[in-house]
Parts: sequence; C-alpha cells; structure tokens
Amino acid sequence: MTAAGVHSIATRWQDLDGNGHVNHAVVFTYLEEARDAFLREHGIDRDEYLVGRCSVEFTGEIVPGEEAVGVEIGIRELGTKSLRTAERIFDPAGEPVVEAEFGLVLWDPVARATRAITDAERASLSRSEVVRG
Repeated sequence: MTAAGVHSIATRWQDLDGNGHVNHAVVFTYLEEARDAFLREHGIDRDEYLVGRCSVEFTGEIVPGEEAVGVEIGIRELGTKSLRTAERIFDPAGEPVVEAEFGLVLWDPVARATRAITDAERASLSRSEVVRG
C-alpha cells in the first residue's frame, strides 16, 4: 500500500509486555496517534470522528530497543458521513508488523451527532492517494 500519510511514532519502555515486545493494546494507541495526525492534516480534529469498526492483524512483533515505528495511513473509501482507512505499522527495517482497517464516522461534538464530510474535507482527503482493496 502506498498511502498519503506516514507518521513516526515513538515507542516507550512502558509499552512492553511480559513477552518483551510491544503489547497488542498499545498498538491501538500507535495507530490512533498516527490517525489523529493524518486526519488533522485534512482538517478533521480528534473530537470530530469516532471509530465504528476496526480489524487488526499482527504479522510481526515490535521489539524492545526500537525508538520509533512508522505508521502508514491511506483511505480505502469515502462515504457521506464516514470513511474507511487502511493502516500499517512498520518496524525500523521497513517490514510491516501490523495491518489494520478502521471504519470512522464523522462527529459533531457540539450537537453530539454524526455529521457529513464537508466539501473541503472531501477535497483534501480525495487528493490523498486512495487505497483500494
């Protein structure tokens, strides 16, 4: 997958579990940090989306001593009020260790209701390479 957004996320000592690799629950935080940055680049703030669905496959491990991992984000599908992302985490050698897909619903934090993707957001997201699959 070639995607529009690649973000470096720092690993932390406390992210490790008893098996000596990054805990699976922490991986969701890495994905979220990168997704927040990616969406912010397209005019969507953290409080303007909700996760409606996610699927994660662990294909390798993130081991101690890695200062950072790369997280790649791309758009699979744009709907009226929602979008679907494809997300991957790479180790420092460039090998994918996590493959994920998220279904996001845009949210109006004041009205506390879903909202449509604005024309400006759609134009910005559409300029990003759309990932099919």
